Amino acid sequence: MFRFLRGHREQELAALGEFRSRRKVVAEDVTVFGEQLTELHFDTLTTELDAPLRVDYQSALDAYETAKERLGTTASTEDLAPVRAALTDGRYFLACVLARQEGQPLPQRLPECFFNPQHGPSLKEVGWTPPDGTERLVPVCRADANRLANDEKPDIRLVRVGDRWVPWFAEGTEYSRLGRGAFDEKAVHQGVTQAAWQPNWINHDWGGYQGGG
Repeated sequence: MFRFLRGHREQELAALGEFRSRRKVVAEDVTVFGEQLTELHFDTLTTELDAPLRVDYQSALDAYETAKERLGTTASTEDLAPVRAALTDGRYFLACVLARQEGQPLPQRLPECFFNPQHGPSLKEVGWTPPDGTERLVPVCRADANRLANDEKPDIRLVRVGDRWVPWFAEGTEYSRLGRGAFDEKAVHQGVTQAAWQPNWINHDWGGYQGGG
């Protein structure tokens, strides 16, 4: 009985640790999204905004408030899904605002950039080969698509594991299941080719980024 109780307690602690790790990532996403909205310096009461832009901007703000509210009530890993859903909606509306500002066509509701969901909706799928991996199609934003087209490294979000910064979706990190889960969802809805992540990716120098979770 004691061994059973100890095993159950260890499982509870492991689940709690996983939840806290994932919540940290999502909380950072909420903060970054709020900062991105603040950088627009818009006042929804300003008459200079045309009606469609005003609607998209207000929708982005509403999604941000929803994400914050839902984050505050999370108590388990499952509770994080509505927060991520609100962020996905908000990032899309933000992309619409930016497109209207620049006089560009509105973006499609495509998956968020695989390399960093904070980049917002992807522009298209491109072939990408990770270190020691095989090429696969991944949805990427305009900036990362341009980087790859110029043989440059994509702007990959990194998270801290021990004393290292590693890709947020890399196998062997506490966030890998979250990353693969998002990728699986994209594969179902967008036909993205999935391949197994390489555990030894985390031994490579990904470069070009000093931030992370």
